[in-house]
Amino acid sequence: MSAAPHALVVTASNRAAAGVYADTGGPLITEALTALGFAVDGPRVVPDGDPVAEALAVAVADGYDVVVTTGGTGLSPTDRTPE
Repeated sequence: MSAAPHALVVTASNRAAAGVYADTGGPLITEALTALGFAVDGPRVVPDGDPVAEALAVAVADGYDVVVTTGGTGLSPTDRTPE
């Protein structure tokens, strides 16, 4: 029997990272991936911009099979979420 694929969920949100409100999308994605048989870490909630890039770089270095991102949807001068 092979091991379950390992996934990471990353939520990009300045306000959720600051505790202004709870991340709701990340937990839904985590639940869905778990139901599909993935071993899931996260969601890791990070502010927009460089912290997202850093979380993705760590995920690659750690060898995750799948990385799913959510958030970073606001169009504002502070939105610097990488594509």
